[in-house]
Amino acid sequence: MFGYAPRLPRPGESVLGDRFLLAPGGKGANVAVAAARLGARVRFFGAHGDDQFGAFIGGALRHEGVDVTSLAVIAGMHSGVALIAVDAQGENQILALPGANGLVGAPDACGAAVWFCPGEVPRAAHEGTIAAARADGATAIVNPSPANAIDPDVVATFDIAIVNETELHTFAGHLPARVVLTRGAAGAVLLPRGTELAAMPAHAVDTTGAGDAFAGAVCAGIASGAPLEQAVQLALVTAAISVEREGCQPSYARRDEVAARAGAAGIDVRLP
Repeated sequence: MFGYAPRLPRPGESVLGDRFLLAPGGKGANVAVAAARLGARVRFFGAHGDDQFGAFIGGALRHEGVDVTSLAVIAGMHSGVALIAVDAQGENQILALPGANGLVGAPDACGAAVWFCPGEVPRAAHEGTIAAARADGATAIVNPSPANAIDPDVVATFDIAIVNETELHTFAGHLPARVVLTRGAAGAVLLPRGTELAAMPAHAVDTTGAGDAFAGAVCAGIASGAPLEQAVQLALVTAAISVEREGCQPSYARRDEVAARAGAAGIDVRLP
């Protein structure tokens, strides 16, 4: 649930906003939708409650062509909800209420090329993602966000980690061999080589979910056979488009738009 206002409230303060948006979200679901809109075939493992938000979430994923046969419905539990305040510069504050996300279990191998897992599900789901990826011979990607929701020793077992500056320091010594460091408007860095990739210029309206758009594009790119650097180039274009629009999933670009934007900028990307 998004509320837009000229500025973000300080502790103990109320600020009058000017508009409200209800949109489907959740880190895992956002990544799934971003990848699907780029042309990837996506299967989603997760859970929602048996409430009106759960029906909304599941319906949104189905509408995007995401396979939700492994999306569990937890009776008597509310679905994950995020309360998001956004200021005039597109910066945000987020209060996340995990609900049914806290009961997500281990997924099953399904022949995937890439497995992705965010931080905001239980350890069983993190470890299960690794096990499924190994069974599928797939690349396992983690975005350990929020940083306090995933054990460092689990992060180290993934093939690729997508992190921001804070997460880079939090998990120092517990990161896999390949790391993508996201730096917002400053682009991204591929570690350990230190390869810097510039961000696509964008006029930010709402940065919420841009990191998930980025991660979804990395997954889609690697699944299509692109090397990591080219997948990150695709992700930078995808994320730039997302910040120019409000919301998470509603802001994510489709395949043709990303291809056109990348082509106009002279950026070589590989799409599924």
